[in-house]
Amino acid sequence: MKVTIKAAAERRIRGRYPFGHRGDILNAEAGIGAGEVVDVYAESGPFMGRGYFNEGGATPLRMLTSKRENIDEAFYRRRIREALSRREGRIVGTNAMRVLHAEADGTPGIVADLFGEVLSVQFRNAGVERHRSQILKALQAETGATAAFERSDTGERSREGLEQQTGLLWGEVPERVTFYEDDLELYFQPLAAQKTGFYLDQRDNRRLMRGLVKEGEGFLDVYSYTGGFSLHAARAGARALAVDQDGVALQALEGAARANRVSVGLRMGDALDVLKALESERQTFGAAVLDPPTLAKRRDDIPKAKRIFTEGATRALRMLKPGGMLLISTCAHYIRVEDLLDAARVAASEAECNAEVRDTTYQPADHPHMLNVPESLYLKSILLQKE
Repeated sequence: MKVTIKAAAERRIRGRYPFGHRGDILNAEAGIGAGEVVDVYAESGPFMGRGYFNEGGATPLRMLTSKRENIDEAFYRRRIREALSRREGRIVGTNAMRVLHAEADGTPGIVADLFGEVLSVQFRNAGVERHRSQILKALQAETGATAAFERSDTGERSREGLEQQTGLLWGEVPERVTFYEDDLELYFQPLAAQKTGFYLDQRDNRRLMRGLVKEGEGFLDVYSYTGGFSLHAARAGARALAVDQDGVALQALEGAARANRVSVGLRMGDALDVLKALESERQTFGAAVLDPPTLAKRRDDIPKAKRIFTEGATRALRMLKPGGMLLISTCAHYIRVEDLLDAARVAASEAECNAEVRDTTYQPADHPHMLNVPESLYLKSILLQKE
């Protein structure tokens, strides 16, 4: 089957940009099934590659290759081997990592995280759903995972016309999947946790903050989820306090703290309300993290997101001791570092203090940011030190 793209989109696709948006499609042959692999041609005639096509999807065309090659199990195995090679020697101190990061690894619609010998897999579009059997065989062969579960319960599937799907894929998945990160034992419940199970993308930032906390001082972990930042801070001797509105996540954090023989305080509730209460209690901290869930799924959401960052950072800065550190983080592609800096600048003014920008960080190596896929850059953080 054949799809032709407009001349205006040709340069982007030739530059290995993987998305053909609705306005990029000139013509598609009748009868293409949702997610079927198609041959892609330029308006001027030349062959441009092969990709998944779903006329009814939010992004109709997702490029797979610029070659005339079969999209089969061997193809997926090659892509997985390339992804593993890209990560070789770059992920240390843990037995958990992201194996496939969708388009950034040339596998649009596939996210796969490996925790020890247990694999978490997410299928996001009609193309990978159509090829699920081949993809799962390739993942099992190349990762050596003894068990796997599926967390294909994303909004993107709905936009592709697919039902949500979760459950066992192969092997025996334990009720709690356990892995290690440095000297901590971490775990999650496969089908009760958020997204693919655990936020591996904050690994480097957790280590960064752990190296900055001081023994005996307070550490504030806002939007903590299961408290990876809190556990690292507590292991370093800080008095960690985790804030989240998810009672199940805080319960998991409580269990992880016991398993690691550290103490973490818990406050359940809306983050901004809890921050307001902590400020009225005249609490003080030596370091803090502000890491909310995705606040901007569209460009139109950016102003509201910046207001939330500003209010949270204002209250955190007021409670920080002079010299204290604040990490502000976003997992939203649409929010730029400049947006975080703008929000922080207003917050420092409201808090009547000054702060130095000590560092800017991005996602770790197992969540690659590829130059040809601007959307693959999503995690951005700024580290501030209160003067």
